[in-house]
Amino acid sequence: MAQQPIKVACIGNSVTYGAGIKDRELNSYPARLEKLLGEAYTVKNFGHSGATLLRNGHNPYHLTDQYAEALSFQPDIAVIHLGLNDTDPRNWPNYQLDFEGDYSRLIDTLRSINPEIEIHIANLSPIFSGHPRFKSGTREWHQEIRQKIKGLAKTNKVELIDFYEPFISRPDLFPDNIHPNSAGAELMAKLVYAYLKKDFGGLSMPPVFGTGMVLQRGDSIPIFGKGDPGKLVEVRLSDKSVQIKVNKNGDWKAYLRNISAGGPYDLEVRHDHQVLNFSEVMVGDVWLSMGQSNMAFPLKSSLSWPEESRGENKDLHLFKFSPIEETSNMAWDSLVLQRVNELSYFEGSWHIDKSEFSAVAYHFGRTIQKEVDVPIGLIQIALGGTSIESFIDRTVLEGDELLVDMMDTWVTSDFIMPWVRKRAKVNLSNKWNSTQRHPYEPAYIYEAAIHDIIPYEVKGILWYQGESNTHNPGLYSRLFQNMVKDYREKWNNPLLPIYFVQLPGMSRPSWPYFRNMQNGLSKSILNIGMAVSLDIGDSLDVHPRAKKEVGKRLALLALSKTYQKDVLAEGPQILEVIPEGNNLAISFSNGAGLKTIDGGPVLGFELLNARGNRIATKGLIQGGKVLLQIPSGFDVSKVVYGFQPFSSANLVNKADLPLGTTVYKLFD
Repeated sequence: MAQQPIKVACIGNSVTYGAGIKDRELNSYPARLEKLLGEAYTVKNFGHSGATLLRNGHNPYHLTDQYAEALSFQPDIAVIHLGLNDTDPRNWPNYQLDFEGDYSRLIDTLRSINPEIEIHIANLSPIFSGHPRFKSGTREWHQEIRQKIKGLAKTNKVELIDFYEPFISRPDLFPDNIHPNSAGAELMAKLVYAYLKKDFGGLSMPPVFGTGMVLQRGDSIPIFGKGDPGKLVEVRLSDKSVQIKVNKNGDWKAYLRNISAGGPYDLEVRHDHQVLNFSEVMVGDVWLSMGQSNMAFPLKSSLSWPEESRGENKDLHLFKFSPIEETSNMAWDSLVLQRVNELSYFEGSWHIDKSEFSAVAYHFGRTIQKEVDVPIGLIQIALGGTSIESFIDRTVLEGDELLVDMMDTWVTSDFIMPWVRKRAKVNLSNKWNSTQRHPYEPAYIYEAAIHDIIPYEVKGILWYQGESNTHNPGLYSRLFQNMVKDYREKWNNPLLPIYFVQLPGMSRPSWPYFRNMQNGLSKSILNIGMAVSLDIGDSLDVHPRAKKEVGKRLALLALSKTYQKDVLAEGPQILEVIPEGNNLAISFSNGAGLKTIDGGPVLGFELLNARGNRIATKGLIQGGKVLLQIPSGFDVSKVVYGFQPFSSANLVNKADLPLGTTVYKLFD
């Protein structure tokens, strides 16, 4: 007697039904799931557009024909995806306390018709910020419902399918911000298949794990990846090994303990019959270097290349996320556009030639390695022209009452610098759909690269970015603080060191204001540091070639603050301004050995009065202070330094570290 097919009921709302999908009978996720499962299964679509889980909701699922048909089907397996429409203001504010009870009742009813039924409930697929109700309640209610569904799975002893995390980084698959298109439905079917068959494709690990890598030394080293649920993964490094079981979402993370710095080691990862082997693995310190073109600026193009082109440093290991196509002023072809949407815009390797690596990060690593006797690993994620928004998690941006407004309309939004939007428009001029993505898009680089690194342990972060955000320093300050807070939460390190570069001098009028904002950031966030580059800019070139100095200044910050070395790591900073007769006497922190670069008078200071009059003045170094003469009848309210776009400012301390762009108010 032939065995009867296993019956699968897909219960849900319009996402399950396949609303908006052409030929939905063939292309909805239940239809595609049936093809994947094969002849041994019969899959039926019991989706009803607009249905609520809540029995008192405006369109309760239990009153629909599809509900009755699902019960009559007597399924062996049920996949339930309900709750999206419960975020409607007609529902959640009025009946939210009923949600768990109504969901449990649905589960109990399915079990009553088949006590052996296998039930999977899905955590909600995303609703993106372009949805008209997003800010009016849906954002918060969607999150609350997701939390309740997680609890319901545990309480009712049913399986949980995650429809949120795999799709929150794919807005291109949701053209109306809530319903997946045909490609999205296909991926949803593959995900359900993976959960039903407990087959997530076997063993895989993010590209940051590779031969020649550096693992961050410490009490424990996280090693992580994907696998098939329930199976064991064994991780072995040197003479240490650990086993971990793959969780229901196909994820695993193991911790290796008591591994000595040094190497080379061999790392072996086993899963069922699969084995991944990585050789030349070192244990030392890993620094993540990020930003736009000045961080991406390659060593071979810097002034220091002639001296650095010779010889190798085996204790300096370089990993670069390389874009498959630069964001130059050209239209991208269909293959690039597709890979951008699929978040495969970057390709990474630990075997990058140093000539192609970030000059700033390279010189940082070289300087650190000379002072700290452990291998150094540098990971580069940098892309020319990109703004800070691209490096920040979508949920962070969507959760901020101001920043959320840049998400859906970024290509036309004044939140984004006009140059950035113009360049993206050129790259996307051959796009064939309205949901085409671009690396300059808010959250894109986070989703395409940074997300795959976390929780790969790092010692700290280097940041050289801002040129594509100088149009709005106040907005940048908010973005930067959100980014720092989120990174520290993601890496579970509230004091994760972050060292950044204050923009250099250049003949662009907005830059002094931006540099001053950066100066404020350096004083307002704990365990952060700013390397000043005011003195090594170029009036006409946004890419000054003196990168060795920038890298070394970042390294000095790390040596002082992270490695606790006794080095002078920062330039002078204005501590106090006191009137002394006809002069202003300016004292400084980090001011030992004050001098000027050229041995002449101090240049770069300006005085402002309450009427806004502004005059340049030369200074005199005397007794460890700078004296500025006050013009007769001029009531000074502010002292500014380095506030010309391309400044002649020349004050440094004994370590030749400069004072950066600063505004000092004498009176509030």
